[in-house]
Amino acid sequence: MSEAEGKREKSAGSKREPWIIRTYAGFGDARQANQRFHQNLKQGQRGLSIAFDLPTQNGFDPDAEVARGEVGKAGVSICHWRDMEQLLDAIPLGTINTSMTINATAPFLLALYLVVAERQGVPWSELRGTTQNDLMKEFVARGTSIFQPEVSFRLSTELIRFSVEHAPNWNPINCCGYHYMESGAGPAEEIGYAFGNALLILDALRKELKPDAFERTVKRISFFINSGIELVPEICKIRAYFRLWPELCRSEYGIDAVAFRAGCQVRSLTLTEQQPEVNIIRIAYEALPVVLSANARVSALQLPGFREAIALPDHAEQQLSLRIQQVLMHETEVTSYGDIFEGSKVIEELTAETAGRAREIAMRLREAGYARSISLVSAELTRLLAERHRKLETGEIVQVGVNAFTGEIGLVPRSPHVSDEPDYAAIERERIQSIRRWRETRDNRAVAQAREKLERAAAEGGAVMEPTLEFARAGGTVGEWTAALESVTRGRYTPPILDATPGTVALKVPRAKRKIRIALGKAGLDGHINAVKLLARACMQAGMEVVLAGFKQTPAQMVETALQEDAAIIAVSSLAGAHMTIARETLDLLKRRDAGDVKVVLGGIIPEDDRKALLDMGVKAVFTPRDSNLGKIVERLIELGEAA
Repeated sequence: MSEAEGKREKSAGSKREPWIIRTYAGFGDARQANQRFHQNLKQGQRGLSIAFDLPTQNGFDPDAEVARGEVGKAGVSICHWRDMEQLLDAIPLGTINTSMTINATAPFLLALYLVVAERQGVPWSELRGTTQNDLMKEFVARGTSIFQPEVSFRLSTELIRFSVEHAPNWNPINCCGYHYMESGAGPAEEIGYAFGNALLILDALRKELKPDAFERTVKRISFFINSGIELVPEICKIRAYFRLWPELCRSEYGIDAVAFRAGCQVRSLTLTEQQPEVNIIRIAYEALPVVLSANARVSALQLPGFREAIALPDHAEQQLSLRIQQVLMHETEVTSYGDIFEGSKVIEELTAETAGRAREIAMRLREAGYARSISLVSAELTRLLAERHRKLETGEIVQVGVNAFTGEIGLVPRSPHVSDEPDYAAIERERIQSIRRWRETRDNRAVAQAREKLERAAAEGGAVMEPTLEFARAGGTVGEWTAALESVTRGRYTPPILDATPGTVALKVPRAKRKIRIALGKAGLDGHINAVKLLARACMQAGMEVVLAGFKQTPAQMVETALQEDAAIIAVSSLAGAHMTIARETLDLLKRRDAGDVKVVLGGIIPEDDRKALLDMGVKAVFTPRDSNLGKIVERLIELGEAA
């Protein structure tokens, strides 16, 4: 037997899989999501990646007004320890690896997880998993921030300090490069922003920890990265990630033997509504860069549904994503060889160049500080996103089915029937009833006492994880925890949609013949503002007056802003499935205010069947990812405005 054959045989017989296969899952209530978890585990998934619904991510209970139409969509609704216990029913926390995509409310959700571990009799030292806990990218890209930057930074660093001491095998943060790439960043920017954020966090913790505790903390920092379609640059990017992080830990903190540890989801920005079948190919190709290099392979991988640009993935799509990973892991033999790129001149040169640029970017953020970095990164991402859009429009970037090789393939229906689509309205009603029963039947005296301790600790600048745990054990809810911190800090923070962006890219848009005022913003709790930022720039370049109505707004707030500013059009973005509720309430409010002449347009992840329903309801235009030509979108808005 040859040496190569021996290596392949050894790898094939190994019981330890080279990465954890995950599916990002969660919907409805805790019991429904628990059933989905068990289904996925039976299909070969090896770790949990929990998606929480937007009210949970934004610190609202299901009966909050702003949560209407959002409960149990795009994730599971979790409010208190009983919900978390039901979510994890019959899942042994001592053996499963659990990733929780949670940020602003991460301290409370981690507390709920720890309480459930206590109830299962599992020592915290045995827990393995991750709280994402990265607020930098929430402020500039994802949008589920709640508190002011300085408060968010404090909560994030305290969670890290607490976890390293009390749950030493838990990853207390995933510094996310993923969302920067989704917002237009290239490989060097993705790495640089992620590492810059990590350095800012570690610099703050270094001042508070003893050397041995700080070294343990450095070694618990993990990352969540993106993987795009450009194979060679992405292979070099992952290699640059693995090379640069140990170098930075050594040069900046004098700590050796630090491993770069990362999970990954492949790029969603490349997934198109046009020819959705092609997305299956894209997803498979995008998975390759992060597993091909034996010396630069991610610890965990999750893949999106191929119809993500059309609607939320169903169980069949999630199962297909699992199968893509399983074919890659078990059939391609990519894990049977050593590092196949070692010694490649092309790979080495581009890896070194990417790492060098990333280091410069990270150090620039570190010098700027946390708050200033938020505005710097936000401005740069706006420019990069506009530049990417310009290249798509001019054909410098070819996207199959969008600006080349167009036409439907026809293997999947345009509006596929989702067999396991839950009744979200019924889920929301049940969740509202459930949270009200919970408040009535728990020990409210214990909750009040725990809340008082939490508020006092937060107001006095003390540690909040211990009182957060006490509040969670007493039966406090995610909405109450958030409200308690809001009451003693500076309330909710709303980052600006637009920043002063130097060197704004000129977009190819028509010019309006007269002034048209458009109120533009996000309704509901989805915080993705990339499309809104881009459209705002395009409308201003077209000569329109843009009124920024904010984001995470209720329909009532959107309507009030539009009427106060005498806007002719209300343009609402919604990506998380609440568009029907938002449209109905917005139109009803305008009618009641005798403002039916104000035109309503919607954009977002809207299924084709809902487009007709929205137009029949009275919405004047509906834009989905299929409408990728920004010039034509602006042209339609101008038509509506000039007809007013």
